[in-house]
Amino acid sequence: MADAWLAPDTCGVKLAEFERMTRQMTRAAPALATLADQLWQTLNAAGVSTAPALEIRRLAAWAADAASDLRRRNLLAHDMDRRTTAPKLCAPDGTYLTLPDRFTDQVSHFEGTRLADALRRAAAGDRSAWRELNRIRPEDVTPAFAKALMTSLGPDTLLTIPADLAARLAADMNLEPADGTLHVVGDARIDADAAQARSALSLLTRCLASTTDPRGKGYMGDQFLTRLTEAGRTRFRGHVDGYQSLSTLLGADAGARFSPAFFRVVGHDLIAYDRDQREKSPDVVTDLSGHFHLGNALDANTTKVVRESGGLLGRHDVHPQREILSPLLETAAHSGRDAAQTLLTGWHGPFTPQSPKNDSDLHYLIHDLRQDWSRTDHGKALGNALRTATTTPDETSTTLTLQAAKYLGDDARTHFGVDVAGNKITVRDGADDLAAMRPAMAEILARHIHQVQDVYRYFQSTTRVEGATPLRNGDLDYALLDICRDADAYETLLRAQTAHARVQIDRAIAEGKNLSNALKGEGRVFGHLIEARNRAVGGEKARLAEDLARLTAEVDGLTGLIPVAGIYAQQSAKVPGGEQAATWLTGEVMAAMKAHVVQHLAEEPDPTVLAPKDNAEAIERLFTQMVTSSLVDHGKYSAADASGQPFADPAHPGKIKPVASMNADELNALLSWANESANLANVSDDISGALEHGKVDTSGHYRDDAGDNLPPSVSR
Repeated sequence: MADAWLAPDTCGVKLAEFERMTRQMTRAAPALATLADQLWQTLNAAGVSTAPALEIRRLAAWAADAASDLRRRNLLAHDMDRRTTAPKLCAPDGTYLTLPDRFTDQVSHFEGTRLADALRRAAAGDRSAWRELNRIRPEDVTPAFAKALMTSLGPDTLLTIPADLAARLAADMNLEPADGTLHVVGDARIDADAAQARSALSLLTRCLASTTDPRGKGYMGDQFLTRLTEAGRTRFRGHVDGYQSLSTLLGADAGARFSPAFFRVVGHDLIAYDRDQREKSPDVVTDLSGHFHLGNALDANTTKVVRESGGLLGRHDVHPQREILSPLLETAAHSGRDAAQTLLTGWHGPFTPQSPKNDSDLHYLIHDLRQDWSRTDHGKALGNALRTATTTPDETSTTLTLQAAKYLGDDARTHFGVDVAGNKITVRDGADDLAAMRPAMAEILARHIHQVQDVYRYFQSTTRVEGATPLRNGDLDYALLDICRDADAYETLLRAQTAHARVQIDRAIAEGKNLSNALKGEGRVFGHLIEARNRAVGGEKARLAEDLARLTAEVDGLTGLIPVAGIYAQQSAKVPGGEQAATWLTGEVMAAMKAHVVQHLAEEPDPTVLAPKDNAEAIERLFTQMVTSSLVDHGKYSAADASGQPFADPAHPGKIKPVASMNADELNALLSWANESANLANVSDDISGALEHGKVDTSGHYRDDAGDNLPPSVSR
């Protein structure tokens, strides 16, 4: 590692002073980070420059790196001191231990081999081994150290150590309450042992990540990955499979990032292993915490051990993630887009264009494991992995988005019934199995709102478009029926569609295109969203009123009046290509809208529009604002008509002042003037008709077994 912060002539240390300096630097790093955060919040709240806080944050990062380096050097110094042949230097001010200026691979190899032996002894019950293990932290792992440790352990021992540690914890925690409830283990030794086990697992996880990354210096080769899959399918002591240990390792350290190669070989095989287990037994395959009923003993950040007794997941709200694939998915989520895409684009068996689509790992995770997720995390980890895999508008991201929507839509047809006589959607058992996945899916569709528009545009003239999308006509509406049961997910989609509409309206006006066509296309998609949400909450008046309040807040915040011309120019320059530029721009406009509304509502301005009575009316007012703002941005108005108006710019005769600078009275006057001079009544007509068309299309897809469909929900 680089250690240029030390003086080039650094060659010797006094052990006591060096130990003290190491401890001081270790304490200083988190203290500086805390100070930086507190100072930033104070300066930001005061509205002054946060530069001093950022400089302290930079120093905190440097101190953390320096502390890690010092701890490694300190370990080396003590190890060398124990050797009688260690070179020492006598000077007038004391005796110095000569210390190499840089750590060599040989030193790291020595440390890794020594720690491997300590891990074996700790797993075997030798409590004295923990003293050696505590001398190195997971963040201090180097590639050479990791490679030496993994070489010494090998895949089999790597996966038996977590199982042995978990089994010993389970034996110590064998305190079964008579009532079968959660039990807080009061033995402080168990808390300490659990902390030691978590630290050891975290160390192993960091080493595993380093040695399975082909891009890193610690990579142990493709053969190691293959041997790891073989060990994963091996049954060890205590009736534990290797993959149960591996799953526990993956969940032991959220800071470890694994390479796409790891997911391509090991990740896919772990999913295949899970498939195989499902064919043998319907039971959920668990990690070690679930297998030994350890509760939160191996969970990160645990301070007091709380165990579960009397079943796999007696309290899933306390310890929900015990399914063997959840840690794999969470690890993919924080390992980056390429890693997540590699995992989620896998196929079971050889893939050909003629292969049935339900061979995909994504279909297995969403559809086949649906009931399992209801007993674990309700799809939260799966949603997180999908969110990471679809962060950029590339082809794989779009494919995963449409596939996920397809699978959710297919399942929704099963879990939501259609009662035509009662004019309602009925919610069946299993409808909320993937409830925690809904916010992530809303964000994913929001990022791909352009593709959502394309899907609806395709099906205006056909029922299926081969090769363009896996979705059939109506699939997306069923997916929205599921996703929009979550109010926050619904709001995310509304904002994304608002941002997309704002961009399209601005383009139509700026380029002189047919504004009516743009309004109708955008309004139709709003109709789909509103109808899906109305049906998803099925006549629950309180929730419908809440939806209207959310949308009213957006309109009252004058979301439609934010300018986008400057944002568009910036993004077009950064992202070439029309579709990608539009995708990025939508995200920028969404962020600007959110900030605008939050600020506007915080200022508690005077009302600038009459409160809408329903969602449709709110959308109509929103579109009126969008058109007005775009007309002002692009100067599409008569200078003579604008002169003398309350909103006129006194510094530039015939011009309208920027919308953001207007007060409530000026905004009211602008909206009223635009409605008359720009004939915005046509906007309301176009939007009203488009909303109705979208609602009719959506309700027409909600059919019962006899093929009869629901009428549009009443919104006025």
